[in-house]
Amino acid sequence: MSDLLTLPRLGETMEEGRVTGWMVAPGAQFRRGDTLLEVETDKTVVEVPALRDGTLGEILAAVGDMVRVGAPLARLAGAEGAATTQPAPEPTTEATPAPPAAAPAARQSTATGVRATPVARRLARQAGLDIAALSGTGRRGRIERADVEAALAGAGPAASTGLARDLAHAVTGPEDGAPIVLLHGFGADHSIWAGLSAGLVRAGRRVLAVDLPGHGATRAEAPTPAALATGLSPLVRDVLPGPAHIVAHSMGAIPAIALADAGDARSLTLIAPAGLGLAIDREVIAGFAAARAPGEVAHLLDRMTATPLALSPAALQRVADDLARGRLRALAEALLGGAGQAVSIRRQLAGLAESLPVRILAPHRDRILDWRDMVDVSPQIAVHHLPGAGHMAAWDAPNEVLAIMLAATAP
Repeated sequence: MSDLLTLPRLGETMEEGRVTGWMVAPGAQFRRGDTLLEVETDKTVVEVPALRDGTLGEILAAVGDMVRVGAPLARLAGAEGAATTQPAPEPTTEATPAPPAAAPAARQSTATGVRATPVARRLARQAGLDIAALSGTGRRGRIERADVEAALAGAGPAASTGLARDLAHAVTGPEDGAPIVLLHGFGADHSIWAGLSAGLVRAGRRVLAVDLPGHGATRAEAPTPAALATGLSPLVRDVLPGPAHIVAHSMGAIPAIALADAGDARSLTLIAPAGLGLAIDREVIAGFAAARAPGEVAHLLDRMTATPLALSPAALQRVADDLARGRLRALAEALLGGAGQAVSIRRQLAGLAESLPVRILAPHRDRILDWRDMVDVSPQIAVHHLPGAGHMAAWDAPNEVLAIMLAATAP
């Protein structure tokens, strides 16, 4: 009698599945019919039930692992002499070997007991959200698409939120944590940083995320690129202790440079930054400035990521309603010159790199800007390549971006 829980074939064509969540923690007892874990196949997410009473021992397949049919998922301790293994084909030579015992414990812990729909998991994964940190409103507490969208919209708890010097912002994390400022790109707001911010806060960082002028809940307008920095330096000095690590996406590089020039930066990290070359997708910039319908928004968002976001009609409508206010039109015209990008940060960035740690994250699947412009920079600037990520690199490669940020802001 085997003490292994193996992956059963959950569909006629199934050959492998990805572990998306363990419902039972190691050492916990379960009854026949209890859900032990959830597995994502190429078609859906399915629950793997226990066929006998038992106790879960060591987890061998961590959350995120791809496992072949018949390969071991966990070790089991039987109850009352009953077998607790799942019926499955005999493991073949292609079966995925069990990972080291230490790895599953660290990776599995945040998703134990999480129930979520496939769409919710995909959205959370794309946005870099820890799905285990969300609350579900579905049946039996299942996390649904609306729950993830609410988190992305900034509905999660923050240490403080406010409107200081006409700039809407949110501050999270311990007061004594390394200070980090997050600046979004064109047409976005501070909610795009939900996933990265959560990861930084869990690691003890103090995070200030801002709605730049002309965006989100900020009242101040930004008819020109220079106006994006209006009120930003005073806000940073009011909220954070001393110079901060500045992280900016795309157009956010422009006010990030202004902060660094004002002496408010201890390091500068630019993700898919604008201002390094002429190349730009003019249709996307002009489209966001003029969009009025949810369908337009859906097409534009598809260009921003390597994998399209499956936002609900209600979420798309909310974005469309905000864009229809026309706040971005003057800024879009100022950003787009006759030949391409009308703003250059290249010389300023090279100068800053002589006195500050500066790094650039270059996503190779960026369809808005040309990633090759991002690597043709001063040799004093560290360049990180993200081959599989699109323009919204923090959504497409959340783990890689977070790891880079944690290393860059380590005490």
